[in-house]
Amino acid sequence: MKFMRYLLFPFSVLYAGVMQLRNRQYDNGTRPVSTFEKVVISVGNLSTGGTGKSPMIEFLIRKLVQNYQVATVSRGYGRKTHGERIASEEDTARTLGDEPYQFYRKFGEKVKVVVGEERVLAIPHLLMDFPETEVILLDDAFQHRKVARDLNIMLSDYSAPFYNDLVLPAGNLRESRNQAKRADVIVVSKCPADLSAAQQAEITQKISAYNSHAPVFFSTIKYGELKPAFKEGTIKTDVVVISAIAKPKPFYRFLEERFSVVDKFEYVDHYNFKKTDLDRILRKLNGKDVSLVTTEKDMVRLLPFADHPLMKQFNLFYQPIEVEIDNELGFEKLLIQAVEKRKRELNL
Repeated sequence: MKFMRYLLFPFSVLYAGVMQLRNRQYDNGTRPVSTFEKVVISVGNLSTGGTGKSPMIEFLIRKLVQNYQVATVSRGYGRKTHGERIASEEDTARTLGDEPYQFYRKFGEKVKVVVGEERVLAIPHLLMDFPETEVILLDDAFQHRKVARDLNIMLSDYSAPFYNDLVLPAGNLRESRNQAKRADVIVVSKCPADLSAAQQAEITQKISAYNSHAPVFFSTIKYGELKPAFKEGTIKTDVVVISAIAKPKPFYRFLEERFSVVDKFEYVDHYNFKKTDLDRILRKLNGKDVSLVTTEKDMVRLLPFADHPLMKQFNLFYQPIEVEIDNELGFEKLLIQAVEKRKRELNL
């Protein structure tokens, strides 16, 4: 792996240079940035995925939806539609993308869920139909600099911190480490529950080499009770896991501590399941007394297969997750202050 990184490093330098030039053009105004008369909060990361952006968006929704009109704007990665689209009852994961559809399925009409390849075009589309929107949450938008934001939240995975990584293709960073300076808040995500104050201080110090002004928070993943996807039932001791997420190992570890995991069917992130995939799983599981377990994000892509023989023969359960932040009151205070500051500026 180190040898491959060495070989790819010249290409990383070239790619980092291109991204640096792009960022400089935004910084000096050569590239235009659109400002909207709404509160805009971005959630993103420097790396290529798996930092927990979707659970963080859901965390923000829960904190804001009681007092503000909230909307999410996502690219809609992996969807089979094009252009701007506002979620409705007719939509599925295939028309919205798995994560936006998960937001819509979970929060319904409490939150407007919008997708569009260009967020700078999706926002006017949203506001044309829902001008009462107060807060817009941009999903995976740290690199999407066409839209100005009032709070820029950057996530960094505890197990793969940005300050130890390299730019693509030698590493997993979309841009150089020094671009962490654009973040207003940094959240170290997916931390172990027993992370000590000394360990937090050490990580904060390493982050400060790239951003000394942003407050640093630490979050963990809270696993909820497994829920049936299609029919009620009791989960069996032996389970088979179906996953198509960027970093499934923590999910596997959690299940292995509670069940006997007899098999795993692993696919690439955002994979659109096909009937042939389920046919293959069914053939392999023939005669076994097991339950199926998947993530909530994967579950929304499996919903169209409710009548498949695999789902008729075996119960499918999905694992809800939520984000917990160590200094939740401090984070919430910072969040509300940013929202209210922008509202005062707009006289809203």
